[in-house]
Amino acid sequence: DPTAQDMFIKVAKAHEVLTDDATRENYEKYGNPDGYHGTSVTIGLPSWLTNKENELAILVAYFVVIIIIIPVVVGLWWRNSSKFLEDGVMQNTAYRYYRQVQENTATKYIPGILASACEFGESIPCKNAQADDLGKLHRKVADQFVKNQGDINNDIMKVKTIMYAHLLRESVPGTLQEDSMDVLERIHHLLNGLLNICMEQRFVTATMNVIECSQLFMQAMWFHSNHLLQLPHFDQQCIKMINKGLTASKSAGGAVDKVKELGMEQRRKLLTSLSEEQHLDIDLFLMHFPDIDITFDAHTEDEEDVQEGDVINLVVTIERKHLPDDPDWDDAADDEAEPDDSIFDEQLKEYEEGSDEYEEKKEGLMDAWRDAYFDRQRAKREREKKRNPQSGELGFAAKPLRAPVPVHAPLFPYDRYEQWMVLLVDQKTNRLIGYQKLSQNTRFEKVNLKFLAPKEGTIQYEIHCLCSAYLGADKKVLMKKTIAKKEEREEKTMAEVAEDEDDEEEEEEEPEGKWYYMGGNSVGELVLNIIALAVAGVMLFNFLYAKGWWQKFCQPLLDWLLNVSWPVLSVIGTHLEPGWLWFSTNVYDFHHISFMFENLTAVNATNASVSTKVRFNDTSFLNQDPFKQNLFNDPLNENLNQD
Repeated sequence: DPTAQDMFIKVAKAHEVLTDDATRENYEKYGNPDGYHGTSVTIGLPSWLTNKENELAILVAYFVVIIIIIPVVVGLWWRNSSKFLEDGVMQNTAYRYYRQVQENTATKYIPGILASACEFGESIPCKNAQADDLGKLHRKVADQFVKNQGDINNDIMKVKTIMYAHLLRESVPGTLQEDSMDVLERIHHLLNGLLNICMEQRFVTATMNVIECSQLFMQAMWFHSNHLLQLPHFDQQCIKMINKGLTASKSAGGAVDKVKELGMEQRRKLLTSLSEEQHLDIDLFLMHFPDIDITFDAHTEDEEDVQEGDVINLVVTIERKHLPDDPDWDDAADDEAEPDDSIFDEQLKEYEEGSDEYEEKKEGLMDAWRDAYFDRQRAKREREKKRNPQSGELGFAAKPLRAPVPVHAPLFPYDRYEQWMVLLVDQKTNRLIGYQKLSQNTRFEKVNLKFLAPKEGTIQYEIHCLCSAYLGADKKVLMKKTIAKKEEREEKTMAEVAEDEDDEEEEEEEPEGKWYYMGGNSVGELVLNIIALAVAGVMLFNFLYAKGWWQKFCQPLLDWLLNVSWPVLSVIGTHLEPGWLWFSTNVYDFHHISFMFENLTAVNATNASVSTKVRFNDTSFLNQDPFKQNLFNDPLNENLNQD
């Protein structure tokens, strides 16, 4: 009775738990009197997936997903992504920009170059329903139109007209509002692509004009307009009124800074037509208008002077004074690792100078000073890594330390943030030596620019810091550096430094595999290689055997090799046979394994004879062992009894 048997087992185990301490401990610890039985984790499949009736449908679904859908999706993704460069600009657009931009491209030509982007042709086609409104808008800006290549294209003319309307602060008709929003949404992205092309070509004038064009689009201002139009509530009448209080030049450059210097009371006296609320808006704008200072240090590592061919490391420090203070900034001069003994006089006055206690106390104070010094240097390096992604391990993926600074641009329909670009320009040749973008949005930020020292003489380079959002916020400083004549000293050139770095990278690369490990680098890889080769060999053997190629081509070759090598194998076997017999008798009997192998060979040979129409009549492998003959004559082994 199964029920009685199950009950008896339960009663027996319960009795054992109550009478045996070890069994009770197992039961309390594992919930089973027999102890820990391991943990089994399984994954259940839906019943419809294992149902034999759904086998064909599931295979068809797998085929469609794996063979059709996934390759099609990957192909479409690759086709779409291959149209764009790393900065997100279409390749055809970059090609058009590359053909049109030149070293001295003026700002007035840049809107026409931007309008030729392929992105606009796909998203903003010229529609017949917009023809009347587009014609009216074009007539408003026609007097300021500058001809570019491709102006005969209707789509380019439409985009260019919308750009000019924005720069001239002209209202856009309702039918063109959506297209206008699309153009302004893409404009800075395309400006960034054009800027990259200019900087890669080392064009100074074109690079600065592209950044100026970004400022104009942000503030919706025409070329050479007065910078005071950026201020809220300012118009031509306000500009005339405020100019009366400016004692300096009335030129556009630096006009915002001059208004800021007037002070709130003076501005209110001059701008009497504005309300108090409007004055507060102006005060708030001037408070957040960019104000920067530039300092720099140009030096050569481990050298006092700079000679021809040296690598000059230029460290530029930008202070954005309109941002709040940075508590983590510490740009004080580095103190010395070995301080002056006089600073310890107060702590050592209790000890007699020259005594053992005096020297011991002094040495302790010196050690504490050194530890504190190296801690400060370590903390400073960590801050520099976070602050300057180019000099730290975080690379360009470093996240800004603070949130980006929003831009006051009421006429631009999208939120934008301050961006700054540092340019190093050779004043003599007007060539771009280096550039770097600020990325940390902090009050203080450093960038490192490295370049080779030119020939002997005095170089004059300009360091420009340009803002992408405001007109009149840019600053530049002049850097003069004397380059000495190359002397005979052990100095690595740039090429040698690069060669050394390549050698270090080669040394750091993983060594090639060893032949005695079958291409691996360790015993573990050797074992894995052997297993992989064995699996591949078995699969190859099964494939050849199923096709009949093994019997037709490989087996005759093996038989021939066996016949040729048999004399040698016989001699070797004569010496190995006594040891083999002893091992089989005293350690492990391989008789049953060889017997199984013989029968497996017989079955495989029989199956092969049926598939290849070759009769298998050779039963010589059957010795006189009765057990083998009984197995072969078993009626269940029908394959062995055929013919």
